[in-house]
Formats: sequence, structure tokens, C-alpha cells
Amino acid sequence: MIYTIRTKTITWIDIKNPQPDDIQQLKEKFNLHPLVLKELLPPLDNPKIERFNDYIFLVLFYPFFNKKTFQTVPWELDIIVSNNYIITCHYQNIVPLKAIFDKCNLYEDAREKYISQGTGELLYQIIQALLSASFPKLSHIKENLDSIDKKIFQKKYKKCVTDISLAKRDILGFKRVLKPQKLVLENLVHEAENLFPHNLLPYFHNIINLYNQVDNILNTHKDTLDTLDATNQSLLDTWTNDIIRILTIFSVIVFPLNLFAAIFGMNTSYLPFVGKPYDFWVISAIMSGSAIVMLVVFKIKKWL
Repeated sequence: MIYTIRTKTITWIDIKNPQPDDIQQLKEKFNLHPLVLKELLPPLDNPKIERFNDYIFLVLFYPFFNKKTFQTVPWELDIIVSNNYIITCHYQNIVPLKAIFDKCNLYEDAREKYISQGTGELLYQIIQALLSASFPKLSHIKENLDSIDKKIFQKKYKKCVTDISLAKRDILGFKRVLKPQKLVLENLVHEAENLFPHNLLPYFHNIINLYNQVDNILNTHKDTLDTLDATNQSLLDTWTNDIIRILTIFSVIVFPLNLFAAIFGMNTSYLPFVGKPYDFWVISAIMSGSAIVMLVVFKIKKWL
């Protein structure tokens, strides 16, 4: 479906869930290269930037957090921008993009804010909004890390294993979306020098700074999660070893008792103490004494 905003100087066309008929309309209205039109329809896997005679073709990805799978997935956004028009094409409802489009569509002052200096400023505003939308997601990751940190020192080691795995999946998905776009954004700065007025260049350099800020925070969260994972694994191993040690000591103490019980349960013609007065209590005392001696030895060895 095609939506259009027109001003005196530029046209913004937004296409959601593009169909062949939509691409045909673009072909009729704009002098776009066939390769560009071809790439608008099928979803792409990687970000890219290509410069044609009087326009730039961009493919960017928006990191979307899927609450059902606890995973960050890429949502594609194709942008074609020239000096007098900008075309945005996407398959999902990208919230930051929709917010800017709706404001420009409904409010005159918003159109002045986003479009006053032409398509270059609008392109900056769109990319800046996409990157800025990462900060709430980064805050959500930090909240998860704080929760994991708290659970570790509450000795909820098993629960933390699952939480750490989900957090790693989220961060990995985020990095897979964000990392490949750095080169594209850096190339955009170079292409902007040739297409847009020079007074807009600081804006595009600001996009690189914003990207680096997001990337640095994400790397910090990844390093923090790796440390929490190592800490939890170490404490979990210690907890498991303590259980194994206790069970081993218990088994060693019980073994001689089982041995005594087996010996005095043998069907032989002669067994010491058997048949004599208080034989049960004598045998029980021997078994209990053996257990106490072993406990004392373990205590002296500091195994308990």
C-alpha cells in the first residue's frame, strides 16, 4: 500500500508490504534503475548502499525484539532518496518511521521540522530515529542483566542459566542486525557530500557517532553478560561439587555399615556375637561406632 506526502519542494512516498503493482507505479513515476526496482520486492538479507546518477539506494535493518521468542530480529527498510523525493519501502510496521510519517502527514509544524532543509534532513531524521529506538531496547537488556546479577547472588543458579541463554540470544541478534550497517552508514556520509548541501554533512557525521554509542553500549552489555555467565557457572560448579562431596562422604560412611550388615546376614555356622545376649545391640553399637569414627576422621581432615 502506498502513502504519499507532498510539499512544495519534495515528495515522500511510503510503501508498506510492497506488491508488484506498487513497484510498477514507481517505475512509471520515477526514473529508477531496473536493479533497484527488482530489489525492492523480495526481502534482502544484508544492508547495502548504492549510488546512481541522482539518487541513493539504501537498505537498512531495524532491530525488532520479538517478545514471544525473546529474540531480536531484523526488519528491512529500503530507502531511495534524491534531492526532490524520498521513497521508503518496508514489509513490517516500523514504529519510528511511522511516527515521523504520521507527524509530517498530520501537522504543519512537524513537516517544517523534518522537511525544511529537503530530503537530506528527512533521511537524517529517519535514520536517527531508527538508531535512537535502540536505546529503550538497550535499557531492557540492562534490566535483564541486573535481574540476572541479583538472582546469581540469591543462589538461583539453575534459573540464571536459562536467563543468561535468552539474554545472549537477544544480544547476538541485536549485534547481527547492527554490526553490518556500520560500513553502510560510513559510506552514506561520503555519498551525502555529493548529493546534499554541505551544511547537512554534520548531521550525517552525527549518525556515525550515534551508531558508535549504541554499539559501545551493546558491547558493554555483552561483556557484562559474559562475566555474569562465568560467575554463575563457577558458583554452579562449586554448588554441584559440594553436593557431590556430601553424597560421596555419605556413601563412604554407609559402605562399612552395609558391609557389617552383609557379614552378619551371612548364613554360616558361626558368626561372632550372634546368638549371645544383647547381640543385636552389640552389633548395632559396632556399626554406629564405625560411623562415628569415620565422621571424626572426616572432621579432622576438614572434609566436612
